[in-house]
Amino acid sequence: MDFGVFVPCHRLDRAYTERQVIENALEVVEFADRAGFQVAWFPEHHLVQYIACPSPLMMAVKAAARTKRIRVGSAILVVPYYSPIRLAGEIGLADVLTDGRLELGLGRGAFQYEFDRLGIDEKIGAQRLREGMDVLEGLFGQDDFEFRGKTLSFGPSTVVPKPLQKPHPPIWIAARSPESVRWTVERGYNQLATPWREPFSYVETLYGQFADAIEAAKPARRPKFGVSRMAFVGATEGEALDAMADIQINHRVFTRLYTNTATVEGGFTKPDPVENEYAPERLLDNLVAGSPDTCVEKLRQYERLGVDHFIMYAGFPLDHAKTMKSLRLFAEKVMPAFAEPVAGRAIR
Repeated sequence: MDFGVFVPCHRLDRAYTERQVIENALEVVEFADRAGFQVAWFPEHHLVQYIACPSPLMMAVKAAARTKRIRVGSAILVVPYYSPIRLAGEIGLADVLTDGRLELGLGRGAFQYEFDRLGIDEKIGAQRLREGMDVLEGLFGQDDFEFRGKTLSFGPSTVVPKPLQKPHPPIWIAARSPESVRWTVERGYNQLATPWREPFSYVETLYGQFADAIEAAKPARRPKFGVSRMAFVGATEGEALDAMADIQINHRVFTRLYTNTATVEGGFTKPDPVENEYAPERLLDNLVAGSPDTCVEKLRQYERLGVDHFIMYAGFPLDHAKTMKSLRLFAEKVMPAFAEPVAGRAIR
């Protein structure tokens, strides 16, 4: 199991300026590059300060210019928001500008708040994602590609520039339902799973869907299974428990935007309590959170399950210094325990 870092670019209040949020994000990536993380992932969201990153490709290009080794990726590009013809060219250019270090995470989106304002009918989001992937692969793979579909059609077209990586950067799909997981595996894409604040049993459920799809499709190459998970390493269990108050705020904001019940003013979302939210003690138990030894023990479960790529969600605390302290502890005290594979790792 290797490690990535998710850089959410959170701005939950005016304590940090918009410029500071981006500089903080780049500081995280620069540290991750030195510390041995494999990939830095950037999100895409619009019209909300909660995730102040409308263009993961632009962030990836900037991050690549400030680093030497780490790969940079989108988690995720929301395909239904784009003309896939234009998106193909922007991906190609981003891969060239990052010297072939681009990882490509894509999906259909999550926030109903955004869907409503961008005029996206959620009911056709899945169709736009699937046809969009047909278009992207077609344009990456050949010149004068043409397409006839339900959501778009076009005549012979050649994307310029094509990606440096051939035929395209590694593709990861954010898939949740068994149907979308099956489609992801059948296409040979890697899967990005996000269990939010749920217990480890939910990670097992998500991996079970992936394993069932592998068994049914029997692909020539087993795709990778990645998990993006909030993680906080404290010097003590008590320090980690204190950080769960920030997780509660994050959960409230996310849930309100996801369900389109948010009060948003000036782009800031009010963290109003939500139904059935977890107490801090339960969050500490559910997440990869605690002392370094506790986090190693929890991550062993992910490795034994079959997780290939664990993405540390770095940036949920409201204090950037606290984020960096946790990140350093993760790199220095947790990651070294996974330098060698663990015997008995289950790859189903």
